[in-house]
Amino acid sequence: MEFLIKYIVVFLVSLVVTWVLVPMVKKMAPSLGLVDEPSERRIHKIPIPRCGGIAVFTATHIALVLVFLGPWRELAGSIQLKEWGFLFAGSLILLLIGLFDDRFEMRSWFKLLGQLGVAALLFFGGFTFQGFLNVDLPWIVNFGATLFWFALLMNAFNLIDGMDGACAGLGLISSAGLAGMLLSLHQPSDALVLVALAGACFGFLRYNFNPASIFLGDCGSMFIGFMLAAVSLKANVKQSMLVALLVPLLAVGVPVFDVIMAVWRRMARKLIAIIQKDKLATKVFGPDLDHIHHKLMRSGMSQRRAALSLYAAAVFVCLVALGATAMASRSTALLMIGMIVVLHVVVRKIAKVELWTTTQVVLQGVRRPRNIVSLVVAVGWDLIVLILSTLSVFTVVLADPVSLPLLAICVMIPFATLYLYGAYKAVWTRSRISQLLVLVLELAAGNILAFVALLWITEFPHLELLKALSVQLLGTSIGIVGIRASLRILRDLNAWLRCSIGSDSDTASLILGAGENAILYLRQASFEDQQKAPRKIVGLVDDNPVLLHKIVYGYPVLGTFSQLEELIHTHGINEVIFTHYYSEDLRKGVYALKEKYDLMIREFIFSLRDLDQHGVCQGVLKPYSVHEFDCRNLCYRMDQKPVVQDRVDEEHED
Repeated sequence: MEFLIKYIVVFLVSLVVTWVLVPMVKKMAPSLGLVDEPSERRIHKIPIPRCGGIAVFTATHIALVLVFLGPWRELAGSIQLKEWGFLFAGSLILLLIGLFDDRFEMRSWFKLLGQLGVAALLFFGGFTFQGFLNVDLPWIVNFGATLFWFALLMNAFNLIDGMDGACAGLGLISSAGLAGMLLSLHQPSDALVLVALAGACFGFLRYNFNPASIFLGDCGSMFIGFMLAAVSLKANVKQSMLVALLVPLLAVGVPVFDVIMAVWRRMARKLIAIIQKDKLATKVFGPDLDHIHHKLMRSGMSQRRAALSLYAAAVFVCLVALGATAMASRSTALLMIGMIVVLHVVVRKIAKVELWTTTQVVLQGVRRPRNIVSLVVAVGWDLIVLILSTLSVFTVVLADPVSLPLLAICVMIPFATLYLYGAYKAVWTRSRISQLLVLVLELAAGNILAFVALLWITEFPHLELLKALSVQLLGTSIGIVGIRASLRILRDLNAWLRCSIGSDSDTASLILGAGENAILYLRQASFEDQQKAPRKIVGLVDDNPVLLHKIVYGYPVLGTFSQLEELIHTHGINEVIFTHYYSEDLRKGVYALKEKYDLMIREFIFSLRDLDQHGVCQGVLKPYSVHEFDCRNLCYRMDQKPVVQDRVDEEHED
């Protein structure tokens, strides 16, 4: 019974103290200048105090007085009175840094330096990555990993604090999850520290859940991340290193995923800006509106529903972490299942913006390189793949060290074959599938020639040699053909992401037709500059019953033309684009909706047209077909004369 009483008492003390302190903190916030004013980056519409971290900090440490100076002072675990002293000193410094930032908005680099200074203090207080993993690490690695862990969690909870109840609720769930893990590892004093933090977060939610009357501020969000980072380093997970690393990471999974995606996204945007020589580049440490909670709210969720969705995700990953500590024999398998589920959700539902920025980095980096740079990179990559593949085959399959002459034969003959067949003249971001298949055949031809040469100069058994070169062909095909195919895949992924990601201010477009010409339009739409692309494609309309409610080139076929008005009304469509020659009656029906819904009506149809000497269109000869493609983009308003763009679109050469 005493086992339960101490946890209940510590939790309630922390909770009640928070309840009492928050109204007092709210009253003094305006006089201290700690009020969050509304802005375009803020969700709230009225000024709200942002110093709730003072109450959370005070309540947590008052509850910890009971743990380390009260009746339960002598408890098993890594955190005792000395360690609590370091926790108090570090969190107090961090609180002051956060308050200064909330009041004066210090630069990100200064705040990061302050965080790293606090992390260094805790490192010398015994909170180290080496102790967490129970392995000997070089001092510099141990120090760097410890600082990184503290900075990761502090910034994770700092960045997630952009919506009512997000940071405090996730702090509550993460604290409870890590406390449960520590209890299963027989570390009750460490668990009590987190119980105190959980009580403070739960008490603060009374005032912070939507509609919030006070915010944590940087002083509170960094404090929650700091406490979780410090206590998790004291967890003695007596299992494999993989499990030891992933268990606490999953317990704080949602905020950590958000900060990782934020850094990934901002670094990609920075690289794009460098490629485009844009002086107004996004800063890696600068703010944006693409955090998880922003994406959930843009999808149509209210603040309450978005917060509850984040809570559900956090509970799921915490249960996976708890299960991994309880199921020692199956912990790795359970963690892998959990991670696969999490990654699936992240990639399918959350990370579209990050995927978009990544594809832009790759495609803009390789779209128009200098010829010599392109050749050097392609040749260098292919030679590395051929060398590594040959070394692996001779070492593993033939169990014989490869000599320099044999290495030269197995590398240079396939490479010469690729060169003579013109593999380095192709632009692989704009390749046909058939070109990739031909490239595999060229590699096979080179390997066959190498096989014949090896038969001539070596004494390897024919069957083993054939097996080895077959394995080499598989490896080189994956490395050489796979990297070229990935560029084509990235281009198509970019085409889908380009038109499916947008903001509420973008033009909502509906494509009329779901045939080959619609696909050509969707592919072309992906090549416009992201900053000059205000169009978001909602879906397609087509009367073909086979396509109804299916996915065409990544977009849903929402319905038939008889449902067009309903679809326009339901999805808030601003623009419809014809991609096929439909009957005059159908066109008149669509045009009749123009005034009613304030629609822009456009057309994207390829056809053979006569042009006079000045390039003016003289009329349509006959409808466009796949075999009669004139490579010109005819995109015009229905109520205007056709305008022929004289730019040949290279993207459609395949």
